[in-house]
Amino acid sequence: MQEFLELINRYPSPHNGQPIRLKQTSNEAFELYFDKSRGLQAADISFIFSFVSMGVFVEHMRLCAQALGHGFIYTSLLPSEKELHGNGTILFARCRVDWNGAKKDMRLQQTLRFRQTSRKKYYEGPSVELVDCIQRIASDNRMRLSELDAAQAVQAIWLNQRAVFDDLRDEPLRRELDHWLRYTQAEKQHKKDGLAYDCMELNGRFMKYTVDHPGILRAPGISQFLKQYYLRTMKDASSVFYMMAPFGSEQNAFDVGMVIMKIWKEVAEAGDYLHPFGTIMSNHAAHGDFLRLIGEDHESRERSYLVFIFRCGKSKPPIPSLRLPYTEHLIME
Repeated sequence: MQEFLELINRYPSPHNGQPIRLKQTSNEAFELYFDKSRGLQAADISFIFSFVSMGVFVEHMRLCAQALGHGFIYTSLLPSEKELHGNGTILFARCRVDWNGAKKDMRLQQTLRFRQTSRKKYYEGPSVELVDCIQRIASDNRMRLSELDAAQAVQAIWLNQRAVFDDLRDEPLRRELDHWLRYTQAEKQHKKDGLAYDCMELNGRFMKYTVDHPGILRAPGISQFLKQYYLRTMKDASSVFYMMAPFGSEQNAFDVGMVIMKIWKEVAEAGDYLHPFGTIMSNHAAHGDFLRLIGEDHESRERSYLVFIFRCGKSKPPIPSLRLPYTEHLIME
């Protein structure tokens, strides 16, 4: 049980917010809850994307069970998008674990422990075989995964960073980002969650000053300087992909999350890293600019919506983000 819960606790979440909680109701059964206070709420689109986080977690939990030789079945009980507003926890799924019902998969265990976001420079892109594999995963689930060309990839990387700068000028978004940023080692070690400056490859003091004084981003010449700086530091050998999928319902979003986790597992199994560009999805201006960049004129929540953008490839090992111990947060009384 302890090994299972520790492996589950490595699941990815937006801003490393760790919003999922488990309640064990019998030896084999668990209820899965979403902690609304640890999800993102400042942008309207954040609520539907919370269901993506739920799907990511369920697929990650299934993979953890498989890796350790346990059977796993689940039933989704998704609440409505409106029910995610405010605080408190809300039930979204139940599952059963058949302990030690199968053979352990040591390679999958290694993959799940290796899987991590990397914001470092990528020195090599994904293999042709990996690209084919992740595109097939998307198409098998009625989603479309496409790769940007080199020039588009550079612009996408800048759009993601520009969106962060734009969000700093929106007070609710700035406060939410400030809540999750960790500017010092002491803060990182104490809170064991959020986005730490060293994991983001940034200077903590500069990051704190910029968040506290977003007006500096409007100073003459600063915006162009930052664009040139980030394009220089982020330009590398990675490949950038985007995924279009139906996104008109809570179930659609949950399904997207499961596919994202399936893709991330394959990326990690190949020894590659992945870096999601989540801010483009929530920032209206960057979202629109990205659609124009890829020539997408007919985005539709019901049929085909921009749900995932990421770069992937090989990089040096990133600095690990910290997680709250499962005993302190993941497990509910």
